[in-house]
This record gives sequence, structure tokens and C-alpha cells, in this order.
Amino acid sequence: MKKPTIKDVASLSGVGTGTVSRVLNGGSVKETTRIKVVGAIEKLGYQPNQMARTLAGGRTRRILFLMPEVRTEFHWRVMKSFDDFLDMMNYEMVIYPVFSDRRLNRLKNDSSLLEESDGAVICTMNTEFLSKDYIDFGSNIVLFEAQSEEFDCVYLDNVMGGKMAAELLIECGSSDFFVISFEEENPILATENFEKRIEGFTAILENKDYEFNQEKLVYTSFFFETAHEKIAKILSEHEKPGIFALADNFALEVLQTASALKKIPGKDFFLIGYDNQSWTERAGLTTIEQPMEDMGRKTAELIVQKIEAPGQYIQPVKFLPRLKRRRTA
Repeated sequence: MKKPTIKDVASLSGVGTGTVSRVLNGGSVKETTRIKVVGAIEKLGYQPNQMARTLAGGRTRRILFLMPEVRTEFHWRVMKSFDDFLDMMNYEMVIYPVFSDRRLNRLKNDSSLLEESDGAVICTMNTEFLSKDYIDFGSNIVLFEAQSEEFDCVYLDNVMGGKMAAELLIECGSSDFFVISFEEENPILATENFEKRIEGFTAILENKDYEFNQEKLVYTSFFFETAHEKIAKILSEHEKPGIFALADNFALEVLQTASALKKIPGKDFFLIGYDNQSWTERAGLTTIEQPMEDMGRKTAELIVQKIEAPGQYIQPVKFLPRLKRRRTA
């Protein structure tokens, strides 16, 4: 079967090939015309040659989304809101996971990945590490969950989130405080987000003359319950401990351990998570909410703006965490 061409699309939709080209490249056309052309493209199964469009100076309408492993629903929700906005603006999201040296080297050595995209978003990754590896991302780049003076970026005030957690646990009456965290061994994925949460948390404790040291920092995993024994010891040996889990996943491990020990959250101990994942309301988990959908959409807005209106000032966008207070604290 003959592969459809741009002329076939133009003939079926009753317009010239120039109009079809403007639709493909996001140019100015009437909405009724755009709908006819898009309908013809879908009916014929026409697939434009992305490389040819790039060489001709057109846009690919693709945005590369570089991200680590998807460890929680946080990334899924961010990606959905990001993609929803791109879809509305007639752009396509291309996900490229970077969680190994092999994939990082491919990114460095295969320039087509970046050349066939109009821009790139780096999501929840160590941007300093990536820059040291001399990867040229071009000028159309937005960082997500990272602060920068060189690039547009979207991030959460994690120091503030840590402070909110400490203040509430003190208010609940705790005097022994613990943090459940995760130690990242992969330098590609090592960001400052957890450190910032701990920084805010300990700053409030120190200001209120409460003791906190490294022995009160417990490490677990996103996928395996590796801190069960340490958590059980905290719940058994300390009276009404205040526990700050740096992700809701870690708080779930605390709740499961407490259930086995018949310890009641909000009475025998106080617990605060981080993210506000969809299950936390049902579980009654007090948590520090990240406005995931708002952050994903804003990231999409920034990258589209950089593509369509280049030369603007660098825009760092800071979101503020929100406390979702429930029965665990």
C-alpha cells in the first residue's frame, strides 16, 4: 500500500500543501481548517518526516522529558498534567528514562534524541551531574524539581515543608523525633530535595532546643520494606515519638509496622508523610502536599513558552507546600 503524502492530506482536506505544513508546524490557521487537516491526517494515517521538517526549519512539536525511575505516583501525576497541557497546545511528549550509565551514554552519543525535539525537560535529576557530562541540551530547557539561575525551573520549597512537619509534631506533644529517608546511590538521581526537607525539619528542632542527630535518621527503600526492625524499635522504646517520613511511601511502612505492633497513630505516635498521594486520605495520613498537577502544568507552560517566544527572561517558579492534617498527627 502506498504511503500517504502531504499532497494526499491536502487533497482530502481541500486545502493547499502550505496550509497542511502550517498545521503540522503549529502555524496560524483557522480552527475549522485545522480540524479538517487533522481529520485527514488521521484518516490517511499520514506520518510526517520529522527529520525533514527539522532541516526545513520547522518544529517537530516534540518535547523530550528526561526522568529517573518512576518510584511513586508523584511522577505519574506530574507527567499526566504535563502531557495534558502539551496535548492542548498540539505538542507531543517523548519520555526518555535516565536511570543507568548506559542510557546516559546514549543520550551523550546519540544527538538525534535532542535534535528531533524542540525542547527538553529534566525531571527530578541531578542537573549538576548531567552538566559535568557535557550534554548539550540547547537553549530550550526547563528543570523540574531543581533550582537554577541558568535555566527556567519549577520547584517546591522543601525547606518550608520540613519546617511545617517539625512544627506540627512539636504541637502534637512529641519530644523524640525521627526522620525516615532514602539514601540515593545513583549519582544521576541524587538531588537535594530530601536534604532540604531535613534541613527545614532540623532547623525548627534546634530553634526549640530539641535534640536530633544522625542516629535518629532511618533509611529505607522505595520498593522494599527495609527499615521494619528500626521502625519497630522506635515505636516500642519511645513514648509518643514524632516521625517525619520524607515520602508517603515511607510513611506507609511505618503504618504497617505500627499495625503489627498494635500501636495507634495519632495516639501512641505521630506521623507525617510527604507528597499527598491518592491513598493517604483513606489512610488518615497527615502529609505535606506537593501540588503535583499545578507543577506539571507550569513546567509544560514554560517549555512551550521558550519554544514559541524565545529570548525571554529566565523564570524560576517556586511552589509552596501545603499541610494536609489528618488523624496521624
